Amino acid sequence: KGTHISLDELMKQADLSMYKAKAAGRNTLRFFDPAMEIAVKQRAALEDDLRHALSEQQFSLHYQAQIAGDSLSGAEVLLRWTHPQRGMVSPAEFIPLAEETGLILPLGHWVLETACRQLVHWADRQEMSQLSVAVNVSAHQFRQKDFVEQVLDVLQRTGARPGRLKLELTESLLVQDVPEIIRKMSALKSAGVGFSLDDFGTGYSSLS
Repeated sequence: KGTHISLDELMKQADLSMYKAKAAGRNTLRFFDPAMEIAVKQRAALEDDLRHALSEQQFSLHYQAQIAGDSLSGAEVLLRWTHPQRGMVSPAEFIPLAEETGLILPLGHWVLETACRQLVHWADRQEMSQLSVAVNVSAHQFRQKDFVEQVLDVLQRTGARPGRLKLELTESLLVQDVPEIIRKMSALKSAGVGFSLDDFGTGYSSLS
């Protein structure tokens, strides 16, 4: 016995198949699979949850120790999301979604400000006052025209020492618009902010 679906539902299924074909590199065919619709609904639900997570303060920062020789030199920020129903959501799942939706901008700003407040807290403890903190910066964040001003504003408002902040940049950020990257890095460096470069290769070479 055949299954009857509405014309509207049929068009939705055709659209999903088309998007899958485009994602596979175009000039190809994809047949509709109910799993496609399930995946789209799950993504939409996660995006909606992600939008609420910031306002509801579901994110937290963990700090992974960085060692220089035999001494603790600082910490790298690790972002964690504790969903009220799902529990811990993997960064590998929500960070790409935040990048795609633009939510990485408010999220990244919150991470930066929270990490700077942690620096201020550590500065009051003699045994931790020399620690630095490394904050990963997405390409979307760094490419904002006022990114330098955002960082300097956070440092001023929190009272964190610029020399204790390291911005972690990745290869994907370094391969485009090198003059603008250099301008922003130079401005931040002159204020005392440090940098760490991950996965450098051709991008690092062009920046050198």
